[in-house]
Amino acid sequence: MKRLNNLYYSKRIKELLAELQTAGTTLVVAPMGYGKTLAVQYFLQEQERCGKRVLRQSIYGAGAEAFWQGVCHSWQNTELGAALLQQSLPADANAKTLVLELFRQLLPQEPVYWFIDDLHLLESSEVIDFLFALSKAGFADLHLLLVSRGQIFDGSRLLELGRKVFCLDKHDLALQRDELAEYSSRCGLQLTTQQLDALHEACEGWFSVTYLNFLNYDRYQRFCLDTGSVYEMIANVLLRPLPSEQQRLLLLMGQPEEFTPEQVAYAYGTSCRESVGRLLECNAFIIRLANGRLRCHHMLKQATRHAFGLLPEAEQQMYFRRLGQWYAQQKEYEEALDWLYRGRDFDGLLAAVQQLRDWSMHPQHRQHLFDWLCECPPEILWQYPQAVLIIMRRMFSLNMVPEMLQVKEWYVTALERNTALSQRERDNYYGELEVILSFLAFNSITGMSEHHRCAYKLLSGAPQTLSKQGIWTFGAPSVLGLYLRTGCSLRQTVEDMQECMPPYYLLSGWHGAGAAELTEAEALLLQGRIDEMDMPLQKAYYQAEKHGQECITICCDFLEMQRDLFRGVYSSKAEAYSRHQWQLQPWKQSMLLNTADMCAGFYYALLGKPEYIPSWLTDGNGQQPSVLYPARPCRNYISAQCLLAQGQYTELLVRWSDWEQECRPYSNFLCLLYLQVQRAAAFAGRGDVTSCRASLKQALAMAEADKLVLPLAQNIALLRPYLEQEAQGEYSAAAAAALHLGQQMEAGRGQIMSARFAEAGLQELTEQELQIAQLAAARHTNREIAQRLSLSEGTIKQYLNKIFAKLQIDAAAKNKRHQLERFFSNS
Repeated sequence: MKRLNNLYYSKRIKELLAELQTAGTTLVVAPMGYGKTLAVQYFLQEQERCGKRVLRQSIYGAGAEAFWQGVCHSWQNTELGAALLQQSLPADANAKTLVLELFRQLLPQEPVYWFIDDLHLLESSEVIDFLFALSKAGFADLHLLLVSRGQIFDGSRLLELGRKVFCLDKHDLALQRDELAEYSSRCGLQLTTQQLDALHEACEGWFSVTYLNFLNYDRYQRFCLDTGSVYEMIANVLLRPLPSEQQRLLLLMGQPEEFTPEQVAYAYGTSCRESVGRLLECNAFIIRLANGRLRCHHMLKQATRHAFGLLPEAEQQMYFRRLGQWYAQQKEYEEALDWLYRGRDFDGLLAAVQQLRDWSMHPQHRQHLFDWLCECPPEILWQYPQAVLIIMRRMFSLNMVPEMLQVKEWYVTALERNTALSQRERDNYYGELEVILSFLAFNSITGMSEHHRCAYKLLSGAPQTLSKQGIWTFGAPSVLGLYLRTGCSLRQTVEDMQECMPPYYLLSGWHGAGAAELTEAEALLLQGRIDEMDMPLQKAYYQAEKHGQECITICCDFLEMQRDLFRGVYSSKAEAYSRHQWQLQPWKQSMLLNTADMCAGFYYALLGKPEYIPSWLTDGNGQQPSVLYPARPCRNYISAQCLLAQGQYTELLVRWSDWEQECRPYSNFLCLLYLQVQRAAAFAGRGDVTSCRASLKQALAMAEADKLVLPLAQNIALLRPYLEQEAQGEYSAAAAAALHLGQQMEAGRGQIMSARFAEAGLQELTEQELQIAQLAAARHTNREIAQRLSLSEGTIKQYLNKIFAKLQIDAAAKNKRHQLERFFSNS
């Protein structure tokens, strides 16, 4: 009796697969048709029989977003899965660290085998980076099984993983000559030695081609060893010999990535259960998945899709339409969209969109988003205003603003022509439209508020467009960095924020709570009114923590760090941020980790401890962690401050024009002011007096009207002599205020350095340096120290410069010896 569809695993293969039980990561890499997936599935079924937990994920497209959706789906119904749903695919070091920490804390306390198939279909380096980081972490109970046609990790990464990774390739999976003989015997074929030799030589152990030859031999008593294409073999052996009905059914099976027999029968349009069953029984290229669905092997899928494309277009559309309707009936609306579009069923398409209020969107939908509406007949479009609204919302997130404005006109027309809507429904739709249009008014507080107030009057409930869980600050650590648009407008901006945020809180359920109070506190800090900012800052903390607005809390921390520099108080929060103490910062959104880096980087730049600055803030290699586009100007001025702290003046000036341009689209005046001050400081650091004075004058002109002296004071070390000159000139008030505030910051910084870093700094001194430092701290002159140690005054001066550098004493400060004295009194 023939048993051609029986799976065969030799003793050699079983022994190799047993190694997977001890491997942290297994890479199975071989061309198509070598049985990679089937071998791993065989191993996993054995583990399931032993009670082990198995997770399976298949890759069906090139997009990173779809991959991450698959990750979350794989871990669903676990605590880890719930946490991963709050994240996106980690694209930078902070995000990777957070996700790995979630794995460390929340992995089930039992062995888990996580199988990810068909990685060769991905075109995302971020996915491979994540999988490498996961493999390198080496969690004891996590076994990662990765399958691909091509290389997954390059040689250097394989070397770095070492014994943490186990590799199988096509030579391990290929049938050997004796295994081919055993396989044919188990299938019930009686082959001669010559036939086996010829088959093994022609197929070279290629499992799928061997199987196709077995089928052909069973049917025609001959092998097809000279066929040029495996797809032609599949068509000749598996497709063309079938009756017409079964041919159509097999073509339909090859269209979805996964399918059920019921789905195929529905798409075919008549009762054909028996035919479907016979196909499944006699075709080993159709694989049964753990979720109960079926999948065609890639070779069969490609062959059937090619044949399907030869059908008349109207017939293809009919089948596509039925497939879409099947998904919609199963409430798998995202899957339904593309099939309905391809089947030209716009009524069904828009009805499905209306079910997707929290639509994450598949990558292929981005390409068709505008096409759906352009190609939809107007009489259908007018019946679905809610669907148009949802598409508009997605267009804004994709920065498709021109298309979005065009769709707005269709949306209004749809509302006006839909006579079935009640007035309340119509008002709600218009209210949602106002919420979406408010984003187009960013960063005009009053402009956005007009839309918010209008939406509040129209809506009968909470808007679907806003989410309290979104990051109100877009990842920026400064509210005024986002919303201060022009000079001479600080007071008005604070008042506008205080007036406009309460209506927005009511509309959004306290999204951004604390922002109004935070704006007032930041304005006071920028003007150097340090003692007046405490009350609004504490109010902002209270509101943000009460309503769970972590992004506002971190902005409060940013202000507190800067304030405490003037008070000589070391910031424990900056230290926690720089050390990434996750247990102290249980943030759900990885973007806030990048915000924390910006806060810590800016703080340590001002403190004069550049070694604590996160490297991504200054590396300039284009691989910077992500913040949303509106927050980039804030990131840029923070990067500039970090470059100043590192003495990279030329690098700052090289990047300055790009940074300045990024402040223009949203008129980020505060960020522009910072960049202008930092440009002057960089020129000062290079000794370019003329350019420094020109840039400083521009900065003073920008700062004077609103008394925004903080950026100048924070760069006092480089700008002091130039500010002293300007204190006698046109911008005397601003220059004098900056000098006064800068002196306060230097004094506070000196206290922190002597109290916090004295002992560590002194330990870096050599014996000779320590002796000289002690004499200098005792107020001996350079000449007295030189005479005492039999050295020249020039040598003593060089020693003192090294000592000041090691002890982080500002070389431009006038009271260096006083700071040195404090070092010894505190240590």
